[in-house]
Amino acid sequence: MAIFTRQFADTDEYEQWLQKAAQRISVLSITNAPARNGSSTQPNTAPIGITYETDDQSLAPARSRTVIVVQAVIVGLLFFAVFLFLISKV
Repeated sequence: MAIFTRQFADTDEYEQWLQKAAQRISVLSITNAPARNGSSTQPNTAPIGITYETDDQSLAPARSRTVIVVQAVIVGLLFFAVFLFLISKV
């Protein structure tokens, strides 16, 4: 199972996402958790962060194009380095 982290701007966004994903994730930790109903504390205005574990790839954060390009360049450079190493041994 893969572990992901996601941040939400407000409590409503967090609760909507959690209702949709509740059966498909295992919550590991919550930062700046929203206060429970009926609590006398001030409403939390900080972003809510959640760390969760899931096998469902639809809940994984999207990878940026830059990350994919950087990974491809690194793999290409590694192959080129191995090629140069093998050529130098011949």
